Amino acid sequence: MYSPVTVDLDREAAGRYVLSRLTPEGGYSFYRTPQWGVEEPNAPDTLAALESLRILGIVAPRPASTGAWLRALQAEDGGYPTLTIGWAALRSLALLGIEPVHPFAKWLSGREHALLGERLVRDWRGALRDALRLVELSHLSEPAPGRTRRGVFSGLLDEARDPFGGWASPGADLETTGVAVLIGGPKDLSGHDRVDAGDFLRRCEDGVLGLRLRPDAGATSVGALWGGLELAGHLGLALTHPGAVAESLALMQRVDGGLGARHAAISTLQDTWRGLEAARLLDQLQEAAP
Repeated sequence: MYSPVTVDLDREAAGRYVLSRLTPEGGYSFYRTPQWGVEEPNAPDTLAALESLRILGIVAPRPASTGAWLRALQAEDGGYPTLTIGWAALRSLALLGIEPVHPFAKWLSGREHALLGERLVRDWRGALRDALRLVELSHLSEPAPGRTRRGVFSGLLDEARDPFGGWASPGADLETTGVAVLIGGPKDLSGHDRVDAGDFLRRCEDGVLGLRLRPDAGATSVGALWGGLELAGHLGLALTHPGAVAESLALMQRVDGGLGARHAAISTLQDTWRGLEAARLLDQLQEAAP
């Protein structure tokens, strides 16, 4: 008989951790230490905090202050210093229901052309991460007619594929494979992509860890758990060891309520977001199980 699995996370403690990372400026910082005068908000931590609060069902405090801080990060030409900052700032503003000061479509197009124009990409993991961020931002801008998500980045996905399965070459890992599938979107994945990704997921399953970093690894991470759960959901696959996945996720939570990248790692806002999202995905898979 099927027994549902529940992730044993202290969600109230996670909420307190996230809220404690809010700085006087309105942004968030995982290493905020007021007693030492360390108040250094940044856009990626702010997005992670807002997403975490959304998952936890907590209304973000001081949204106007946070929005004003985020809007000030944009340059007059609509751009941002880096794709990471722009992605985090624009997505954060969208979560708050606040418009950026300037249009950003031209900046976004330039970032896309720059990524696709790189002829010798060595950091495939970073390239696929950036591609997914561009996909997410494209939903906030005017979409280009006739272009599917996979169509824009099909060449990049093909080049980054590991010949032994999964993404990214060389030495695919579960988190990056989850990112690759999200870039393509479940409807745009080819039959080969689906079979390849599903086989890679199965080879990463483990009776103790639930999901390994990659097939030959003896460890897991919050990113690997998230990536495997994204794959399972998009491919319509049931996990072999959902209880072990739930236990691994619970081990990521630290005494301050936040989650770390691995067991015993320090808590960060971005790992907390990944962990809470992974727990949500596991709950969804459990609800869909027969």
